[in-house]
Amino acid sequence: MSSYASNDDKATPLSIKVVSVETPGSTVITGNDVYDQHNKPRLRRDLLLSAIQSEYESITSFFKLTTTECDLVDLYGRVHDAAMIQFMLSAWEKWVEFGEDGRYDECCHPEFDASKGGVPPMVPCHSAFRNDPYERPSSNVMGQLGYYCTDTMTPICDSLVSELKGDAHVICKAVSCSMKTPSVVYACTTHPGHHANRDNFGGYCYLNNAALCARLMQRQLETGKTIIVGDKIVNNYWNNSGNDEQPNKETKCRVAIIDVDYHCGNGTASIFYSDPDIFFVSIHCDPNIEYPFNHGHSDQIGAGDGEGTTLHIPLAPGATWAETYKTALEKAMTAIVEFDVSGLVISLGLDTYEGDSVAVNRAGFKLSGNDYHEMGLCMGQFMKGRNVPTVFVQEGGYKMDVVGQAAAGVVGGFSVGAGSSEE
Repeated sequence: MSSYASNDDKATPLSIKVVSVETPGSTVITGNDVYDQHNKPRLRRDLLLSAIQSEYESITSFFKLTTTECDLVDLYGRVHDAAMIQFMLSAWEKWVEFGEDGRYDECCHPEFDASKGGVPPMVPCHSAFRNDPYERPSSNVMGQLGYYCTDTMTPICDSLVSELKGDAHVICKAVSCSMKTPSVVYACTTHPGHHANRDNFGGYCYLNNAALCARLMQRQLETGKTIIVGDKIVNNYWNNSGNDEQPNKETKCRVAIIDVDYHCGNGTASIFYSDPDIFFVSIHCDPNIEYPFNHGHSDQIGAGDGEGTTLHIPLAPGATWAETYKTALEKAMTAIVEFDVSGLVISLGLDTYEGDSVAVNRAGFKLSGNDYHEMGLCMGQFMKGRNVPTVFVQEGGYKMDVVGQAAAGVVGGFSVGAGSSEE
């Protein structure tokens, strides 16, 4: 029998903590948002922040980070190949150094307007043989991009490194906030991350923020030591935060990640596919129909020690909240509760909204309006009374006229569902 009830009007909601590099209404929308007709990450961030403030200002605290300097290789090295991260750090500078005559035209973003001057974002002009163990990245940055990046939708641009560092800070601060008084924490990153696996990136994703969040949760729950003090990230955190004789040994606290994006979180699934202490569940459109195609099938349940800790729930196109999605979410949350987690990460994709421009290219779901409050309420009520640190990590969502309200609905619904009942 489900522990989810559709209404809990007498609940006192948990406070909401929103972490971002900006505050509502302060985002400067850069020219980089023009390079994709669907994905507008900087605009989306502003819309998300503004909607949360508008809907839940009385119970929401905003944390704007004042610094973004950090060591991405050290931070994300537990979930990504260090060489891929180092590539991202150096790619733009190398691309600029080629000069106009040295750049392949095929690697210049097709939407770049050369008449306005400047340097075009870089996209792959080839791809590696993914299953060939003898291939390796070239020393040429154009070759490296084709080795690491899976598509032309995820360009290298001038603001990328600073934005990735900002996202890293947001995740670190969010994890730290989640360990304090009972609350729901929303990590409003600029870029999504759930399609980035250990050594490839694509699908608008560069570094996997949900994966980092889960690893940081594990470590802080295990050691009690925070990753961030004030706005400053602790140096060499992985090696110094515990008493392990083997500094690379992973912690054993159980953390769950639930991904509610329309597309399967294939990168997150891949990173933790053999990990027995991370339970990953994804509700998404059938991969026989929709991106990412090659991951997200129901019989992909994990491997080795992690067999049984991956749960994919693919749904047919046209899924609605009442007829399909609610049941799938209850199944997912039941499995999470049975896993007996100490921490929860929610990959919050909002491209399940009816008419989302990316989803409807091939199929699409039909959630809308109050469905998102119901989604959050459902997840929150499953976690009610469990005192489990919870962080929402922003993923996709491309219907810009409603994406903010949808996010506010889920986060606010969770705060009500997980809140304390009045006597």
